Amino acid sequence: MSIMCAAKTSLTARERFDLYLRSNRKRRTAERFAIMERVMRAPGHVSADELCRLMKDDGYPVSAATVYSTLELLVDCGLLVRQRFNDKASLYEKATGTTSAHHHLICTCCGKIKEVRDTVLTDLITSRHFTGFTQSYYSLNIYGVCGSCGRRRRKKQKDK
Repeated sequence: MSIMCAAKTSLTARERFDLYLRSNRKRRTAERFAIMERVMRAPGHVSADELCRLMKDDGYPVSAATVYSTLELLVDCGLLVRQRFNDKASLYEKATGTTSAHHHLICTCCGKIKEVRDTVLTDLITSRHFTGFTQSYYSLNIYGVCGSCGRRRRKKQKDK
């Protein structure tokens, strides 16, 4: 994450992205800003392919290459965080900072991802200091079986 972008927390996402693009001498195109605005409106986690579909549904089709490269710029700028759950494609979510830290519960059956907040875990993790290392953010993923899949499993076992 760019320190310059991270320090500008009072700026809007568009202003942060614009400043990042200018300072890194990247092209400031309408497509990049449209992608940034759409991904910032997306609820939860979104893949690059889903973002391409959302852009097309909004009547603003852009190439997959443009979406992928813009997502990388948004991660570098600190507006997005890239997550990898299981062996699936990368998913992106808005960078929320430590005040909104959350953890992911990931169902190993259906792949559903649920975000949970646990202040005890958050406080414990953020209070840790590591020699020669400064935390930027963290990701805690807990894998298991969601309630729906658990009920289906129990029903199948009961019906046997």
